Amino acid sequence: MNDADRHAYFAADWLSLREPVDHAARAESLTAAAADWLAGQADATYRIIDLGAGRGSNLRYLAPRLPARQHWCLLDHDRGLLDTTRAEADRCTDANGGPVTIETRTLDLASADLEAALDGAKLVSAAALFDLVTQDWIERLARACARRGAAVLFVLSIDGHIDLAPAHADDAVVFDLLAAHQQRDKQFGAALGERAPAVLQQAFEARGYTVTRRSSPWQIDRTQSELGAALIEGWRSAACEQAPQAAARIDDWAKARIRALRRGELAMSVGHEDMFATPGS
Repeated sequence: MNDADRHAYFAADWLSLREPVDHAARAESLTAAAADWLAGQADATYRIIDLGAGRGSNLRYLAPRLPARQHWCLLDHDRGLLDTTRAEADRCTDANGGPVTIETRTLDLASADLEAALDGAKLVSAAALFDLVTQDWIERLARACARRGAAVLFVLSIDGHIDLAPAHADDAVVFDLLAAHQQRDKQFGAALGERAPAVLQQAFEARGYTVTRRSSPWQIDRTQSELGAALIEGWRSAACEQAPQAAARIDDWAKARIRALRRGELAMSVGHEDMFATPGS
């Protein structure tokens, strides 16, 4: 992943900006299903692995909605983001208001060490990760989870559905370029982009999992204009990188869309999907 991509998608400011909309979008029924599944396990402590944990948004959402006796292992390549999360860990509680234990580990998820990091996992989770990875990487993850009998809860994978209302004549041009850019190398190899939800389902079903998918779209209007403007700017940057010869046209599109959003004249729906899957007996 180049420095521009890393800044656009993983900088702490961006992660903080998107967190409230992420949490509002998530499919609550799948979180409840994960909580019920964990409660039915006999383990003294539930070991939960969070892949690409970043600043701990997934932890902050899930911990208070899951049963007691949680031990979280947060994996990310960025030590600075993990240190920030670690400093805030004392605020995390389980569904009963009790403490959760947390460890952090700096890990390149593309490395050969990923499988060993999943040892002991009862639940493997990740948020906004799988559009960045390859099908081979997902197949590898599915094999590792199946060997350990771990359930999985993967949320906020982009599905390619973007609806801006009212429409603009250049929406389709920009979003076609964005879809192509999302399948470029994001550190793991040629990324899946919007194909990620279907590939996840196929990989886990092939290993005997029972899979449930739910839509979890972002809904953005003037009240989230800072996030919306940052998102449009990210789309503009990606589209220009994909088609530099069209940069002036793309820039004009982005300026018009941001103005409309800030005036309360634009509503945005950005499609994502969540998936919960349990291993076969």
